[in-house]
Amino acid sequence: MLTPEEREELMQLCWEYQYGNLSSRQAGRLEKLVLQSDSARDFFIQYSGMCANLEWEGIVDPGPLGRSSDYEPLPSGELKTIPDHLLTETVPPDRRIILSTILACTICALAAAYLLTSAFLQNKDPRVLARIINIKNAVWSEGKNNWQPDDVLHAGDQIHLRSGIIELETVTGAKVILKGVSQLTLIQPDQFMLNQGNLFAHVPLQSQGLTVDTPSSRVVDLGTSFGLIVTPDRETEVHVLQGLVRFDLLDEKRQTTITQDLTENTAVRVQADSRKITRFKSTPELFVQNLVPDQPQLVAHWKLSDRETSQIAHDSGEHLLHLNILEVHGQSPFTGRPAPQNIKSSAGPFETQYHKLFRTLSEQEASLFDMQRFTIELWARNPNIKQQGDSDTLFHYRNTNLHSTSQFNLFTDDHSGRMGFGFLNSDNQYVSFHTKKNIPWEQDRWYHIVFTYDSNRSAAHDSIVTFTRTPEFSSRPDLQQTFNNIADIMPLTPGGILAIGGSTLTDISRHWGGDIADVRFINGIPARYLKQQNFNKK
Repeated sequence: MLTPEEREELMQLCWEYQYGNLSSRQAGRLEKLVLQSDSARDFFIQYSGMCANLEWEGIVDPGPLGRSSDYEPLPSGELKTIPDHLLTETVPPDRRIILSTILACTICALAAAYLLTSAFLQNKDPRVLARIINIKNAVWSEGKNNWQPDDVLHAGDQIHLRSGIIELETVTGAKVILKGVSQLTLIQPDQFMLNQGNLFAHVPLQSQGLTVDTPSSRVVDLGTSFGLIVTPDRETEVHVLQGLVRFDLLDEKRQTTITQDLTENTAVRVQADSRKITRFKSTPELFVQNLVPDQPQLVAHWKLSDRETSQIAHDSGEHLLHLNILEVHGQSPFTGRPAPQNIKSSAGPFETQYHKLFRTLSEQEASLFDMQRFTIELWARNPNIKQQGDSDTLFHYRNTNLHSTSQFNLFTDDHSGRMGFGFLNSDNQYVSFHTKKNIPWEQDRWYHIVFTYDSNRSAAHDSIVTFTRTPEFSSRPDLQQTFNNIADIMPLTPGGILAIGGSTLTDISRHWGGDIADVRFINGIPARYLKQQNFNKK
């Protein structure tokens, strides 16, 4: 609590700040009061806001009740806090200034009442809730507001982003980043409504409690950062990157029906109009956490976690790399020949080989995949070991018109139980590698498989394969092996076919006979896997 003397001093400093006569020493003292006292901070915000609103509404002219036209507020970095050992002398205020201050506060109070009444009649909250601090390649929806850096946002303002990135800062200091097609509405301080889109929030201590509503749920941050995705069909995903988040599932009346606390590295997914909450491991690369250009970027994420929805599986980021399904009848997209007729339980992540997922990449799409430094991450399960082939392909790319063999593939050899990968090198020769350790597949057990490749490390051309049994997120994988001195991988050539759960051949032995889920291709190597590499080398 402020003493009477400190309250009088604060009023004098606020006056000098608004008038434009604040010295650097006075600025330091004002900052010290505001940072050390909640009541001082609230008074300063209310005083400055009311005076600014007076100018905006035209009730008073700039000058004694507003900053003079040539006044530039001191940047926060220049407000040098006065150390405790430096005593400050309070100069008795001039009698005329005291009278003017009392008059100003009276006018501000009347003006505030006028503004609040007007806002109530207009059904709009006048408070500033956030400010746009950065925009990158933003494209706005037609007919919607084209926001610019330094624009301020009030309650009821909406952001309709078609593509690109926009970064906001709330009045309490939280950072919110939207990516790709997103629709966000500001409700009140540190509360938003995300109808659709990809949102990342970093929530410092003073902003804890930041809340984001979705059409079917509510996310309350308890510190420190999380990501949120709402798809066009209202599927919701929450990823906790650090700290703790409370997840509330809402009914049609927006009453909470289920509450779960989500801890670090945990994520949940809820389908539209569903009461089922699916837990899995969080994926930080789904979200833009800052605008640093060299951070790992998620290029494609195919969920494949549900047989009913997997047929429309696609990347949940900006690049909508939808996968196609091999039809039961007709020609194979890989060879142009009639689609093979194979027994039901032998291949594909679904009921038959016909449902294998694939996509022909255009020139622009092929360039998204950086084959010099990347990570492939997926989950695989083998429910029917006896009907596995001799070389089951998990991830495969090949341009059948240019190459007779794979440009890149990740596979498991069922006879030996070893993981392997192969690719065309820069000399247009196919090379392959196998892990040394045999890991026999256990029936119906999910395995977490991670493959990284980096041609730019000091130990040239390192790669690592990690193989971990689940559901435990074990820090000690069943298999972890580093490969050195691997040749350059040929870039993906446009017009080639990317296949998930099989090769581009019609041979049934090349197709995965189990389930595959959450396939991710990441440009770069996330920090958590770089740490694994460094640990493995030791």
